[in-house]
Amino acid sequence: MTAPRVSPVSTRLAILAAVLLAGWPVLRWYGLRLGDGSDEPLGLLALGAALAFAPRAGWLEPLAERRLHGVALSLAAYSLAYAFVPPLLRAAIWVLALACCAAPKAALAWSTLLALSLPWVATVQFYLGYPLRCVTTLAAAGILRLCGLAVHAQGTVLGWAGERVLIDAPCSGIQMAWTLLAIAATTAVARGAGARESLRLFRRAGTAVLAANTVRAVALFCVEMRLWPVASSPGVHDAIGLTLFALAAWAALDWRRGVCATAPREALP
Repeated sequence: MTAPRVSPVSTRLAILAAVLLAGWPVLRWYGLRLGDGSDEPLGLLALGAALAFAPRAGWLEPLAERRLHGVALSLAAYSLAYAFVPPLLRAAIWVLALACCAAPKAALAWSTLLALSLPWVATVQFYLGYPLRCVTTLAAAGILRLCGLAVHAQGTVLGWAGERVLIDAPCSGIQMAWTLLAIAATTAVARGAGARESLRLFRRAGTAVLAANTVRAVALFCVEMRLWPVASSPGVHDAIGLTLFALAAWAALDWRRGVCATAPREALP
């Protein structure tokens, strides 16, 4: 018996081409956004990782029915919302269609990389930067009070003994969260982690970022108030941030206690 012929129109490659054609306004906006200097080009790193782990075979095979429905629904939502939503959200909806069409085995982690390739950082910093800094300020003040210092928080300012320390924009933790989430997604794709394992890893990454960002605010307060015998300088600030980020990454990506430790157990019948 001969295998049934596959229509060229129903192959994954043909559907991917149709999705790319439908998303040409997104691709044009993406190129312009990268060149206007409004955001750091961090998304290119996530895009490079997504392309590196994109499937190399199976493009001439038919797309699974479930994923075909996902492509159709995503493109329908993209078309309906095109005139009403900002370009960034429009791009995020279109990325769903692209992910349904081309996602490899670790679909959730790979789709996360694709979503992170969009220029989110400046927008999220604008809308959520101040609230996140307020949360960090409150948490840092609580820790410092536990250490015996009568520190009070007011907005994004820590006050103590008549002195004030401002928790500025980099201390919102948004760039740290983006970077660690991108590393976690890349690791999950490289490991071939499923959706449950990827979500567990993302949750660990988020918790690690919150803890590291709060500890960074406490450490910088101690440096600025000269509670530690360390001179306050940009180099010291960067060293503290990099050290705490490394610890957060280690805590989130410790596969002996994370994804890899549970994956074989869940695979058993």
